[in-house]
Amino acid sequence: MARSKRSASNDDGQQQQEWLAVGDYQETKLEIYQRKKKIAYAITGIVVVLAVGIITAMALWFVLKEPPPLAVPTKVDLRFGASNESRDDARFELDVGLPLKLTVKSEKDGGWDAVLNLGATFGPVKYHSVCPGGSTLERPCYLVKTNSTQYRVELQHEIHYRKYEEAPQLKCTTVGWTADLAEEVTDCIGLGGGEGANSRRWFGGGLLFEQRWPMTLDKPMTEFVSADILQVKTDYGSLLEPYWISTDGIAVIVEYDAKNQPLHTSWNNSGDGQLCISARFRDSSYVYADQTSLKLKYSVCVGSDIAHVHQSVLQYRNPWPKPSGIPAETIFEKPIWSTWVSFKKQITQDKLVDFINDIVDKGFNGSHIEIDDGYHVKYGDFSFNNVSFPRPKDVINLAKQRGFTVTVWVYHFLNHDSQAFMEAVDEKFLVWDKGGKTPAITSWWDGKIAGLLDFTNPNASDWFFNRLKAFQNEYGIESFKFDGGESNWTPDSRQFFQQSVNPDYLGKVYSHLANDAIGNALEVRIGLHTQELPVFVRMLDKDSVPGYDNGLKTMIPTALVFGLLGYPFILPDMIGGNAYRNTSGDANAGVHLEGSSFPSEKLYLRWLAATIFMPSVQFSITPWHYPATNELDPTAVALKLLKKREAYTDLFVNLAKESMVTGYPIIRPLWWMNGTDAMSWTIDDQFLVGDTIMIAPALDESSGRYIYIPPGTWSDELLKRNVTGPQNQFYAVPFDDVPVFRRLF
Repeated sequence: MARSKRSASNDDGQQQQEWLAVGDYQETKLEIYQRKKKIAYAITGIVVVLAVGIITAMALWFVLKEPPPLAVPTKVDLRFGASNESRDDARFELDVGLPLKLTVKSEKDGGWDAVLNLGATFGPVKYHSVCPGGSTLERPCYLVKTNSTQYRVELQHEIHYRKYEEAPQLKCTTVGWTADLAEEVTDCIGLGGGEGANSRRWFGGGLLFEQRWPMTLDKPMTEFVSADILQVKTDYGSLLEPYWISTDGIAVIVEYDAKNQPLHTSWNNSGDGQLCISARFRDSSYVYADQTSLKLKYSVCVGSDIAHVHQSVLQYRNPWPKPSGIPAETIFEKPIWSTWVSFKKQITQDKLVDFINDIVDKGFNGSHIEIDDGYHVKYGDFSFNNVSFPRPKDVINLAKQRGFTVTVWVYHFLNHDSQAFMEAVDEKFLVWDKGGKTPAITSWWDGKIAGLLDFTNPNASDWFFNRLKAFQNEYGIESFKFDGGESNWTPDSRQFFQQSVNPDYLGKVYSHLANDAIGNALEVRIGLHTQELPVFVRMLDKDSVPGYDNGLKTMIPTALVFGLLGYPFILPDMIGGNAYRNTSGDANAGVHLEGSSFPSEKLYLRWLAATIFMPSVQFSITPWHYPATNELDPTAVALKLLKKREAYTDLFVNLAKESMVTGYPIIRPLWWMNGTDAMSWTIDDQFLVGDTIMIAPALDESSGRYIYIPPGTWSDELLKRNVTGPQNQFYAVPFDDVPVFRRLF
């Protein structure tokens, strides 16, 4: 037993020593690493759990801080300006799970209401609430949430009374959206339908290659910017304004600022029967400037008919500035003679001398001799080529002696091989690329590598116009024909001195500076919310063809669009068109400036008759280009029609002065006098001069045409009789005359 106890005691001592040994044990590095790794995992797990909890709590707080969905979804149903118990002027509907809807009621019995789908791109409403600060019946305001995006929509309804109590009212509802810069807002209005003469027709928007009156367009969502439609024929043209009116008295007016607003539009896109207007930056050439939010604001107005709504909008809404003056009166009174079509770039001093002498010797006069492309060596350097123009002052003095002033063609491009380009690069006067390291290179019809002057830079503007003034003073030039200015010449990778959203801002500043520096004897070819300028705006080059493919049949529709959008001082394109050779059937192939393909003699005379009662007249193809025959003497015809025009020049000047007060056009559509006359809505080959003179030229080489006589009694100056409308009547129209009707009552 004793032995057994010793053994147990020894065993206990040995075990204690082993425990002590374990307590003194030194861990290996691998074991230390593995132990710390386990501790780190444990700490990380704790941190992750805490982070998830914090994020969840923050998300819950963010959701709860937003106005919660209404406990019982309440539909907003606002009715504006109730004119009687059975009818509202406008109605706004907002409901959870449904798109927003605005209905502006037509003033016309049985007419189409303007039905707008608001927020067309962001789907049904998730929830809504009134704006911070409240919402009133006069100016309702709502925050609208769809998915994770919030938008702010405000409305205002106004009634404008005309001067006379018995006259109809103009009623307008204004919609204003505000959203984050990264978002998109799109609203759409139904274009209406119907069949036959009483279906809804629309007018406005801007110039197109195939100009129609009324609009017949199928256009996808596109940036609302100007372009040279000779280069890309599917774009909008060089004059545009986001304003549309319909035959049943609806007007859509977008408040548009070329410097700050990214505007897109579509028209009956793939036959969807809608006009859609959209504001967005993404996926476009628009760039951020100083904006803090995305905005879209527009008004929908209703009147009793198309004439009433348009004239009332001009009187009460002032959608654009009225002309601040009128151009030089001599341009209303005498034709312009341009070298372009007759000589293209092959103009020389000797040819110009012969041109001037021929004009006078044939019995004509003129306001300007216009020296077009081809007079200089390098594009960008304003000087005469001393080979083709060895003594330019002599020929300019000859023009003055023979009763003309002299205008010279200029532009805002600087080709890379010009001295002006190098100077502008050194001074940083060009539009720069986004990085600000090199000029933003463009190409144009006279140069593949060129810079574009940045007129938003005051120093660049001063430099450009000081050079023009020096050129003007050295040779005795009276004025200039300013070419270009559309946004398609501005590279997408651009940086203006004064940053702007829209590339059209550069063209707008270009037009203003031209007017400020030169005065009212000039012409421009762009209209970009510049209606106040007292200058002639010319039509972009027409092709020497009879049809709607930029030919003669687009002349009157183009003039009517000019007037509708606030540009009364119309310079029609040259009589007979530009005689370009189009060697491709590709609609976007552009034009070939070299060589000529003149129109036939009869088409030329029809063109002359269509132009002779426009606010100004412009020749380049001369009447004596066509030899006299026993049948026709084009020179004698031109002299006869110009003499006929002289009796109306005072009317043109008086109407020009009237436009400064009213904003009314000089050239007016037939529906101007009676907006309910459905027959007048689709007449695109007749026009009014003021309210009392109707012109009905023949536009093809046939012997006559049907003429629509509007309601009332008219003096037919061609057949020397009175005629009463409404009626359609066939007229034999000689090639040496144009049907003119004077309204009696």
